Amino acid sequence: MVAKPGDKLVAQQSPAPEQIKRNRWVALAIMLLPALVLVSASLLWLAVKQGYIDILGSLGTHNNGTLVQPVREFESIAVLDQSGEAYHYLEQEPKWTLLIPGTASCDEDCRQTLWLTRQLHTALGRRAVHLRRFYLSDSWPLDEAFSKFLEEEHPRMTVLHGDGSAIEQLLADADDASGLPRDSYYLIDKRGFVMMAYGPRHSGKDVISDLKFLMKQVGDE
Repeated sequence: MVAKPGDKLVAQQSPAPEQIKRNRWVALAIMLLPALVLVSASLLWLAVKQGYIDILGSLGTHNNGTLVQPVREFESIAVLDQSGEAYHYLEQEPKWTLLIPGTASCDEDCRQTLWLTRQLHTALGRRAVHLRRFYLSDSWPLDEAFSKFLEEEHPRMTVLHGDGSAIEQLLADADDASGLPRDSYYLIDKRGFVMMAYGPRHSGKDVISDLKFLMKQVGDE
C-alpha cells in the first residue's frame, strides 16, 4: 500500500535487547535438549555400570522372576556362534537378553519356551528394540530338523553353543529352594550379567512387568 499525504506512519519497533537475549536463550535450549537427554541417559547407565545405582536393589521384592544370586557374567564361559567364531557379549550392541538354554534337539517343552519368549519380545511394543533372544545349546551341531525349525520359526534369534558343564555351572545359582525345571529361561542385562530366571510358573505378564520396570530404570523407553 502506498502511503498518502496525511497518513500517519507508525514506525516498526525493533525488539528490545532483553527480548532478543531471551529469544536466543530459548533457541539455544531447544537445540541442546536432545544432547542433554542423551548425556543424561549415558550418565545414568554409567552409574548403573559402575555400581552407583543398584537396579536389582531397586527391583527389591517386587520382582516376579527368581533372582540369580550372586549374578553371573555371561562372558565367564566361552561360547561360539553358528559359524564357529567366538561370541563376545560385550562387543555386541547393548541390549537386554532372554537366554534359552537347551540341547542340539528341541522337544515340545523347548519349543513352547521358544514360542513364549518370541511372544514376550513382540509384546514389549516400542521397547522390543532393547531386547533380543539367545538359544544356547550344550552341543553342536544342532539336529537337522531343529535347525530347520529355527530358521523358519525364529530367524531373528541368535543361536550359540558352548560346553555343557560350563553352561550348567553358569546357571547353577538360578535354582531357588523349590528348584527350576530344565525348560527355564533367563534374563541377562546389558552388562552381561545373568540376573533373573523364569519357568513355567511365571506368566507372560510376570516377565513383561519385570522387563518394563528394568528398562524404565535405565531409560529404555
